[in-house]
Amino acid sequence: MTCFKRKIFNVKLKMLVVHAVLFGLIVFFFSCSVIQNEFFSTKSAVIAAILFLTLEQIFDNFLFHKKLNVNDDEFLRYKYCKTGNTCNCHIDSLLDIIFKFSPDLITFKDTKLRYAMCSKLFLDVFGFNSSQEVIGKTPDEIFSDNNAKMINMYHELVLKERIPQSYVLQFDLKNGSKVSYELISAPIVSNDEVVGILTLTRDVTEIYSLKESLEFSNSKLYALINNSPMLTYVVDTEGNFILGNERAKEFFLTGIDFTIDGKKIKFDMDLMKPSILEENAKVISTGNGFQTEKRLLAQNGEKYWYRVHKTPMKNSEGKIYAITTFARNIDAEKRIGEERETYIATLSHDLKTPTIAQVRALELLLSGQLGDLNDDQKEMLKLTLDSCNYMYDMVYTLLSTYKFENGDISLIYSSFDLVSMISDSINEISNLAAENSIKIEFVPQDNICKICADKMELKRVIVNLLSNAINYAYSSSVVYVGLCVSDGNVEVRVQNSSPYIEPDIMAKLFRKYVTHSEKYNKVGIGLGLYLSKKIIAAHQGKIIAESSPSHHNTFGFVIPVSCGKPVCNCDTAEVL
Repeated sequence: MTCFKRKIFNVKLKMLVVHAVLFGLIVFFFSCSVIQNEFFSTKSAVIAAILFLTLEQIFDNFLFHKKLNVNDDEFLRYKYCKTGNTCNCHIDSLLDIIFKFSPDLITFKDTKLRYAMCSKLFLDVFGFNSSQEVIGKTPDEIFSDNNAKMINMYHELVLKERIPQSYVLQFDLKNGSKVSYELISAPIVSNDEVVGILTLTRDVTEIYSLKESLEFSNSKLYALINNSPMLTYVVDTEGNFILGNERAKEFFLTGIDFTIDGKKIKFDMDLMKPSILEENAKVISTGNGFQTEKRLLAQNGEKYWYRVHKTPMKNSEGKIYAITTFARNIDAEKRIGEERETYIATLSHDLKTPTIAQVRALELLLSGQLGDLNDDQKEMLKLTLDSCNYMYDMVYTLLSTYKFENGDISLIYSSFDLVSMISDSINEISNLAAENSIKIEFVPQDNICKICADKMELKRVIVNLLSNAINYAYSSSVVYVGLCVSDGNVEVRVQNSSPYIEPDIMAKLFRKYVTHSEKYNKVGIGLGLYLSKKIIAAHQGKIIAESSPSHHNTFGFVIPVSCGKPVCNCDTAEVL
């Protein structure tokens, strides 16, 4: 009995020994009941055989329920299902169906890595006619050296660590094609011992081909983004960094960025985060992207210009789950723009003084104070004076634009009659209207309209609108000037008959240095409407711009009647 307790006698071996002894005794006593002997009578032998048979059944039930943990062991449950009267399915048939119709390649190997079972698809894929060509063989006898070596390595790892292993191999099939398979090998444990390895194999050739193609495309994309001079990154709706290029990662981690000439800029991210979250909230609430230019304060106290573009990322249901941001330092662009504006402002200032001197001298000559002039001389001097005045207006427009952009102009508010001022402006431009055979009709709502505004700057806007209306109007047509007051706002409209302006062109007319003149052989510097928009915006107003396919164009503005009152957008106006 002491020997029977050694470790080599595990539960299964003990079970076999006991079964062998019991079956031996049963056979012995049944034999004694048949063969005449001097030790046992027939009746005694039969009774003894029945007792030992009963004992064997009791022993089986004891092992099934107490010692072998059959319910936790698939193999023992299959072996003893009839004994325990718990069979509710045909396991053999189920396994046959799985191995025959499974879309995956299934194999089962013993602990010596010999194939014991394989699915029909496995035979078909690797060109075997029957399972007899596979059963009992090892991977070394079936596959190439490299594949067999990899399979054996992972299977030995399964046997050693008793955990499933997943791996991918490429096989050269007999038809000459190359196929990538993903294999998952798992240990089969019976009574706390690994008795075999089950392997599931699935064709992932197309997936890995797409994956390689995607990885190649991504590598090119990342190379492009990482070498971009912009901060490119994606954050979730809470503002947490998800991914981005190396420049963006460094910016989020350290607050460091670089100008185009390589100068390092250090920002305080804690101070910048509220502004970033506010912009993201705007994108989330509107569902639209936006672009802006802003100056960011660095830790050295200097401010740097950045152009920022944000776009929402939406899922299939239209819900925003992330926000992409492209940000670029534009100090160099701003510096060039400032240098250009400074140059223009300096040039304009230098041209202003001699131009005024020319205008005054010509006016003095035309007045006759320096002697009488004949009609031809007067006509020549008048044309020269008109040219000088036009030159002066362009110089003044350039200078005023520069001052408005740099905040050097403060509006001088005063109370005046807008009807009277518009009438004066029409009179001043009457010569231009006559030259183009244009008639101007001014129909105000009332004879008097008192407003509080900068009279000189507002007159500049009205003269500019009238000049444009005359210059682009069809010959011998009428320019209508309207004036009305509603809800504390005054609205001025100048309408002419002229070619239809496309919406994309209309959107550009109020930009700097953009002019619609070239199409109609007119001359302009592209600052009149831009400056007019600046002046009206300074008055807390809006510019009106409308074009009808029926060849009627309307330009104007809406401003508060009194200082500081809010602007009311007229229902009939398209405002920019």
